[in-house]
Amino acid sequence: MSRAAAAAALCFAAAGCSLLPSEEQPPKPPLVRPAEARIVTAEPRVGTIERTISGSAILESTRSAHHRFTESGGRVEEVLVKSGDEVKAGDPLLRLDTGEMRMTLLQRELEVERKKLALEEAKATGDQRRVKIAALDLEIASLAFAAVESAFTNKELRADIDGVVTFAADLEPGDLVEEYETLFIVSDPNEMRLAYSVPSSAAVSDAQVGMEAEITYKDGTYPGKVVQTPASAPFEEDERLRERYAKTLYLEVEGLPEDAEIGDNATVRIITARKEETLILPKSGVRRLFGRTFVQVLEGESRREIDVETGLETPTEIEIVNGLESGAQVVLQ
Repeated sequence: MSRAAAAAALCFAAAGCSLLPSEEQPPKPPLVRPAEARIVTAEPRVGTIERTISGSAILESTRSAHHRFTESGGRVEEVLVKSGDEVKAGDPLLRLDTGEMRMTLLQRELEVERKKLALEEAKATGDQRRVKIAALDLEIASLAFAAVESAFTNKELRADIDGVVTFAADLEPGDLVEEYETLFIVSDPNEMRLAYSVPSSAAVSDAQVGMEAEITYKDGTYPGKVVQTPASAPFEEDERLRERYAKTLYLEVEGLPEDAEIGDNATVRIITARKEETLILPKSGVRRLFGRTFVQVLEGESRREIDVETGLETPTEIEIVNGLESGAQVVLQ
């Protein structure tokens, strides 16, 4: 090999893959400064804070009769009314199956008539002993008839008052009903109150009998008053009523228009607590941790924690009783 060829080979080896295109290096990402966290603050204000109970309520009668069998239940034979029907006192609402009782009642009545006839015949003889025996026979037959008649009568449920059927149990012939089970509610439409129902009694735990309320019905506003709370409800044997009383506020309303009807809706607003001329802060500004209640106050670029005493609370605001002054920049969570 000539000296020139050797030099060329050596030069080629030294160059390696330099004759091939070199890989491009990826560009370095630009440096981005992280966005500064936005601090939201609020100044406590001096004003009025109210805790309220509000929602939709339904008009119902203040005079209602709950109808149930008190001596025994049985199988339903016939349902005679439904919700919304108007009834008079004494009207039949429901009949239970009497089985052979009707035949027994007729037999007892027939026996009474026979004993009456026997007594008349005994009196015609003038024999006082026979008269006494016939009289005793009649009394026994009459007592037997009365017992069967009472049992037969108790198989029929009748309205206690004039009114409208506002509740009727979902019953069909053949269904079994128990004693003391509320089957119908008849309500007097001439006197009404509002029933405000809630998911649990805790939602109305602040309400007390006698508290004033503002009632909005159709286009008018009327004064109202709490007359029954879950805490003041009377004991009720019927489980369904107990559950209703445990979750319902009842209110009287003054001056409702004459066209108001059972079942109409109205809006209720009850102020359960109120503080005027007090320091108020958004609730998100108050922090609670390990039994400590405090706020964070922004001072320049730094924060300072201040212990506070709170008072009245609402879902969105809270009263500051001690520890904070107006003008402070409170950091919200």
